[in-house]
Amino acid sequence: MILFVATGTFAATAAYFYGKTYIELIAISVMAFLGAGIIIFLLADAANRASQTKEQGKNQGNERENEKNAEADLERYYRNVGDEGGYSRLFFLAYMITLPIVCVIPLLPETGWPFLVIFIILGLTGDRLTGIFAATVFLLIAVMLTAVPTILLFFSYFLAGIVGVVLFSHLDEAFRVAWPLLISVTINFVVSAANLVMVNEGQLDFETLFIMGANLLVCVLLLLVFLRFYSANVIHKSRIKYMEINDPEFPILVELKQKSLAGYYQAVHTAYLSDKMAKRLGLDDMATKTCGYYHKIGTLRGTNSWEAIEEICREYKFPPAAISLLKEYTDRESTIMSKEAAVVLFADTLVASILYIFSKNPRATPDYNQIIEAIYERKVNSEILDKSLLTVGEMKEIREMLKEEHLYYDFLR
Repeated sequence: MILFVATGTFAATAAYFYGKTYIELIAISVMAFLGAGIIIFLLADAANRASQTKEQGKNQGNERENEKNAEADLERYYRNVGDEGGYSRLFFLAYMITLPIVCVIPLLPETGWPFLVIFIILGLTGDRLTGIFAATVFLLIAVMLTAVPTILLFFSYFLAGIVGVVLFSHLDEAFRVAWPLLISVTINFVVSAANLVMVNEGQLDFETLFIMGANLLVCVLLLLVFLRFYSANVIHKSRIKYMEINDPEFPILVELKQKSLAGYYQAVHTAYLSDKMAKRLGLDDMATKTCGYYHKIGTLRGTNSWEAIEEICREYKFPPAAISLLKEYTDRESTIMSKEAAVVLFADTLVASILYIFSKNPRATPDYNQIIEAIYERKVNSEILDKSLLTVGEMKEIREMLKEEHLYYDFLR
């Protein structure tokens, strides 16, 4: 409701101060209210579609990648629509900061509007469709507030904005922004120049070129500031959380250590081996390490059931990928399919076996290679890995990696 009222109110107030006629003021207000209403609908629809995708992924139990992708989609959509149906802080903050700026943009020369930045900010903090539509509504408001609204002005910034959103929409943890940044600002400059040439019948003066160059520089600086913020708070948010929870001194692990020293050391050693194997196989090593640390954490709630583990995961706000992997590995109704879960299975079984031997005889000198071979044969020949995505070659590589760590196993005494 705040978004809806604020959009129409700001647009109407700006139209009044720009000296628009009452007909124009009403038209701008209606357009702003209508646009805000559609934005709210798109946010709700995005969250609904994400929830349905997640349920479909869960119902198709033999397709774990569907559920994994659905979890990622849901995490992205909930940046736009909160769990309680409201707006997320990030999208709402971006929208509300941008709204008053849009109302004063018409005071700038038409070649100096920073709409490329607005499109990219709203396109990244919201899902792509909602972000593009919100930025388009803002652009339309700004154009209608000018003394002589033109369709060429609208389309020049609209096209540049769409290109910017598309180029930046596939950012991942590698966070390669150099080429998207260079291409988007270049296209923004070229499209603005083309619009100016058409309006001025092929004439460009130094002052206009200076304004366009200044706009390009401002866009680059604003985007760099925003992207730095976006990297820390969105793209690498899970990485920061993983660094926190994968610390052996994390409070819940310290609690496990105080309750069960054996359980704590089994978790630590399982996490270590799982992490090394996941990195070597090119898997999600952070989620795998988390699963190694916390697959027994439910004992702190009396029973190591998935329900108890899930309660702890939600309490400490584990990343969705880690929660999904822990569910797959610990829930009796789930089937081990992902490579990450299979890696944890091998590491957990080996660590448990060696710890058991040392608990019976601390001076024992077990043949680690023989133990690894026995575990490998037992797991491969059992039904537990029948639906695993691990290839035969990857299973053999896991076996060899475990053998390479034979010096480490003496630390389990």
